[in-house]
Amino acid sequence: MISQSYRLDKNLKYFIILILTIVALTSTFRAFQQAQEISFDFHFSPAKLVSEGVNHYQYILDGKHDDGPNDKIMYDQNGVYAQGLFVLFIPLTWLDWDNAKFLWSLINIFLSLLIPFLICKKFELNKFETFLAISFFLISTIFRIHIGYGQQTLFAFFFLILPFLYKSNITTILSGISYFKFNIGYILFLYFASLKNIKKILLSIIPCVIGWLLYCYITDTNLIKNLFEPLQLILYWSSEQAFPVTIFSLLEKISFHPILIILIPLILNFLLLIKIKNFNNQLIQLSLICLSALSFLPHQLHDYILLVPLLIFSIKNFDLLISKLNLIFIFYFFYFLRLVSFIYGTQPWEFPYGYFGYFNNFLTILFVLLNLFFLKKN
Repeated sequence: MISQSYRLDKNLKYFIILILTIVALTSTFRAFQQAQEISFDFHFSPAKLVSEGVNHYQYILDGKHDDGPNDKIMYDQNGVYAQGLFVLFIPLTWLDWDNAKFLWSLINIFLSLLIPFLICKKFELNKFETFLAISFFLISTIFRIHIGYGQQTLFAFFFLILPFLYKSNITTILSGISYFKFNIGYILFLYFASLKNIKKILLSIIPCVIGWLLYCYITDTNLIKNLFEPLQLILYWSSEQAFPVTIFSLLEKISFHPILIILIPLILNFLLLIKIKNFNNQLIQLSLICLSALSFLPHQLHDYILLVPLLIFSIKNFDLLISKLNLIFIFYFFYFLRLVSFIYGTQPWEFPYGYFGYFNNFLTILFVLLNLFFLKKN
């Protein structure tokens, strides 16, 4: 425990709390301010199309999202989510764009506080450790990018962690909302599959089934046709090279079929989850599950909010060598890459691409393996 490792003088502890509070509040205010100016990833306009009875998948596949004057989809709202997200967002479309993104930024900030707090409470961190975990997250570049861009990752992340915090059929059903964001929710589905828990799988897909049925009803779309449209859209954007790279992107260079490029990392991820499920400590499980989600599918930098459970585990178990290494790894993504962007004139959204993208993905996979190795020995 960090409190065991460092017997901080009470005055020094209060000074740390004061400084981190000021920095965290400043960071949060800046993120909120950016959200009112940007929020270009908030999928308001595809949901607006759905509310008007338009199938947004087909709209994009038909080439209508061309950034032209008649394009009804704004910015980078590329629609690559499950049907349920757009149905769930319909009430937000009853507001105008400015008010909708204002409300969405408040929801995201609330989730930014709630998620680490709930994890810390569940796994019995003391008040100072909980404060450190929340503060480190709130002052990170990852946090500000997520809020400023209006992303949906925190929303999916909240539902993903529910089965690890509360054991009930309701939380298992609600956890399926995380499936709406494919490159995050898939990991929970694979985890349930690794447990061979058919009941959890069936309960967790209920939100997706309901979302799919409602989407087809609202947009008057054929059920079977719409079932495959999200995959078609993923392949469409993949052909446009819109997704970040992973080390598995190298398979494209040797002419692997796009479906195989998706399946190979998923199979490897599943085999890894079989190892992860054997840990009795659920905080370790959650940390490694989230870390492996970042390892095997493409992710933008803001998705690295999934490092929060690993951050909490490393603070709680600071005496372990792997925890110290984990914190260096986490701070690399939370803070150091932003310094690199200032020095070299790059932007944070460039890091998941090119050589940096390959390196960052390799580093993430490496830390999954390092944690598996070190934690099995403890």
